[in-house]
Amino acid sequence: MKPLLSLFLLGLIAATTVRGEAPRPLTLPEAIALALQNNPDLAAAEQRVKAARAALQQTEAAFWPQLKLAGTYSASDNPVQAFMMSLSQRAFDITSANFNHPDTTDNLNGRAVASVSLYNGGTDWANRQAAKLGAEAREAARDAARNDLAFEVTRSFHTITKARQFVRAAEAAVASMEANGQLVRDRHEAGQALKTDLLDAEVRLAAARENLVQARNALALSETIFRHTLGVGERDLVTAAAPTENTNDRLPVRPSAGNDFSGRPELVAAHKAVAAAERQLRAAQGGHLPKVSAFARYDFDSGDARNYEGSWLAGVNVELDVFDGFLTRGKVAAARADLEIARAALRKTELAIQLEVQQARLNLDEAQARLDTTGKAVAQAEESLQLIKERYGNGLALFTQVLDAETALTAARQRRIAAEADARIAAAALQKALGNPLE
Repeated sequence: MKPLLSLFLLGLIAATTVRGEAPRPLTLPEAIALALQNNPDLAAAEQRVKAARAALQQTEAAFWPQLKLAGTYSASDNPVQAFMMSLSQRAFDITSANFNHPDTTDNLNGRAVASVSLYNGGTDWANRQAAKLGAEAREAARDAARNDLAFEVTRSFHTITKARQFVRAAEAAVASMEANGQLVRDRHEAGQALKTDLLDAEVRLAAARENLVQARNALALSETIFRHTLGVGERDLVTAAAPTENTNDRLPVRPSAGNDFSGRPELVAAHKAVAAAERQLRAAQGGHLPKVSAFARYDFDSGDARNYEGSWLAGVNVELDVFDGFLTRGKVAAARADLEIARAALRKTELAIQLEVQQARLNLDEAQARLDTTGKAVAQAEESLQLIKERYGNGLALFTQVLDAETALTAARQRRIAAEADARIAAAALQKALGNPLE
């Protein structure tokens, strides 16, 4: 019993150790690659591409000959049927035939039937082209889903970085408030500070600790969102690696990008959808044209399942719907309406992308301007705090001024942190808006 208990405890300790391991850091390219492998939305998009390709394969069947094998056993004393069976078996004997009251005659028939469509008003060709364009549209939609996912991973990655820096800023604020509290406590005991100064310090320290709790919770939440964006959930403890690049550098935008977003997969998919709708309209209009097909058939007939006689039949079939109850007219009207819907969707997509590009540019400009101003604000807040502390030490400033300066410095640092993360997210958003791959 003791060995089993020991093994159980060892296993429990090992499991606890595994769960207690630090999350595995991922660089941004590694995180994007992992998300592309595991994200369920992207997996569904890939299956939609496969379904579209299968639909294309179905339309191509119309261009191949169709071959069927069939067999039938029948028996009858119907004069016409019995006569035809005997003829097919090449066993009809006119001298012994009783045309009005024939004996029961049976027949075992095996046949091979081949047919091929020669012309059907261009419907098959148009359907194949529409299916091909539809498959290409699904592929473009999949690429759009990949780009959306890469951007979401990028945003989540930089959000973790921002949350970590918020935690550091909050920890620094708590440490500073604790030091200030100790300072005013010592001065109060020495009779050099008011009781209100001590109370103010304790209130500010409590607020700083509350901010730290909120910052740590935001970090934990951002890491959870990051893992779910990657499609791994909580089964794989991963996190964003600490960035190594200089965040003070100006974030570049590809010079060659300009305002050209013609490569956006969403736009490509919309153009393909319009082209597919045009082919569907052409397919519907084919119902007004004649249809021509060729066929061939070979039969084996026997009355005793031993001796078979063969015969063949071949020909060409031509059909033209003179009146079909306005069925074709209705199909054409529906296809034309679908085409207008696709064109409207294309226009809507173009407008949406134009707006997205403009918003991304403005957001990047704003974030870059915030980088310039917040960097100066942090330096000024640090210098102001240092001066006020010196004045307070010399009895020339109130303690509330020290606390206000500490609060201002913390706020300036947080604005700087947010500006850095927002600038990187805005740069990624602009790359996505222009249809450029995220790296």
